[in-house]
Amino acid sequence: MKLFDPILTPSESGLFESRILGGSEDAAFSAMKAAGEAAAKMFLEEFSEMLPSSPRILALVGNGHNGGDALVFLHSLCERFPEAKATLVANEARFLKNNTKRALARLLSLCDGKNVPTLPPALIARIASEKFDLIVDGISGMSFKPPARPDTSREIEAANKIEAKIKISIDTPSGASDEPSLPVFRADATYAVGICKTPLFKPFNREFVGRIRYVDIGFFDKSGFWGDDTANKTDFITRPDALEFLNSLRPSLSDKRSNGHLFVLAGSKTFPGAAMLAVKSALRSGVGLVSAFVPESLAPAFAAAEPSAIWTGCPEDESGALALESYSLIRHRLDAATCLLAGPGMTSSSEARALTIEILKSAPSLPAVIDADAICRPVAELLLKRGSPALLTPHEGEILKIAEDASDKSLLSSCLKYGCSIALKSSATRVSDGKIIVRQTRGSPALARGGSGDILAGIAGALLANKSHNFENPALEAGVCASQTLGLAAEKAAAKFGETSVSANDIPNYIHFAIRGACG
Repeated sequence: MKLFDPILTPSESGLFESRILGGSEDAAFSAMKAAGEAAAKMFLEEFSEMLPSSPRILALVGNGHNGGDALVFLHSLCERFPEAKATLVANEARFLKNNTKRALARLLSLCDGKNVPTLPPALIARIASEKFDLIVDGISGMSFKPPARPDTSREIEAANKIEAKIKISIDTPSGASDEPSLPVFRADATYAVGICKTPLFKPFNREFVGRIRYVDIGFFDKSGFWGDDTANKTDFITRPDALEFLNSLRPSLSDKRSNGHLFVLAGSKTFPGAAMLAVKSALRSGVGLVSAFVPESLAPAFAAAEPSAIWTGCPEDESGALALESYSLIRHRLDAATCLLAGPGMTSSSEARALTIEILKSAPSLPAVIDADAICRPVAELLLKRGSPALLTPHEGEILKIAEDASDKSLLSSCLKYGCSIALKSSATRVSDGKIIVRQTRGSPALARGGSGDILAGIAGALLANKSHNFENPALEAGVCASQTLGLAAEKAAAKFGETSVSANDIPNYIHFAIRGACG
């Protein structure tokens, strides 16, 4: 299975595209059409509910192919919303590249003579006080090199001041590059079409790119095009279809044991809900069995609330966390487990941490997902000695327990140091095995709430427990797929409840939508 594609610099992307398209204008137009339509489809899946039936749309159209992508995008939206009121900011057609002219003619043909007001960029200030539902930025793309021309700078600055419900960029925000520069168009979402480019992940561009959405149009599926610009890459982006393998029929001759048995060490009186979130998420992610070992005071209520799991009440220490003596309840059952998940809601209890270490020592071949307070140097150092697949799932604060900082360099070195993979949670989660970094950008600020990490840990544990997936690099691939699943489920939940009102407890109920929609 192919889960991720390389992230290229703008210059590498230009060379790569020229080899694929062979200098053919028709091939380039077909790619433009595929990119704009796919971006529009992805946009509508996530944001269509935010638009009225007759949305006001402002399209900022550059002379080059990025402008053409924006016009194709707008064409798709006008098909979806026949009463849309579109305004273009663009130069006269004679200044546009040939394929951008074709895209403009195609849009105007769809409108069938309907008035589509067009302003030259120099006059954008005339609409500064107007309000739009959507602004589509297609002024400049991957070929942009700073500094911007004065007229382009004025257009970007003016566009940033215009009010809109949603602002998006096609490919990269106009004004953004691999070098710091201003101004940059401030987008709520950026649709990286065909190839995901490095400027989107530069720290100085982070505030401008918004949500990053990779729009795959098959460039990396073409055999014979993995040349020098891709072969030695360490930076990758998760493919939109990475979860496709989860959406297939299971073998007829299978039972609950065929899909793995996840052991979960989680919960405390202080954080009881974390265990429930992790278990619910694991059950909805395809694992055959979940055995949850939680403080004994929690087990009866949890068993009533989620009877699909096997709940075992364990002795508690003075703080209400799992006591070390719980080991006697778990030890003789370890042969049945195919993965261990430890950490959600466990607190920094020394006994709970010692329990985790004893179990890891007793079952050295058991794959493990280590989350939250179970992440610490003694546990990380033990992983290297075990040699079995292990995934750590820290956020940018928790990684500091085992690493110098949250940089790419530190992430790579930490994975090598401890012989594990790490899914470093953030607005763009980075999953690494020490050799490569795979960036996962699905999701939204709906995940910026307590409990999101517990859900990720449960999904990852379920995927790593299920040996039928036949992962080549189990911990890395489980981390990539788990973070993609969480992101897509959060988007679905937010579409239903809104990013403000959605709760972490809503998100596991949308995991099946994330998986079933994996094929687009």
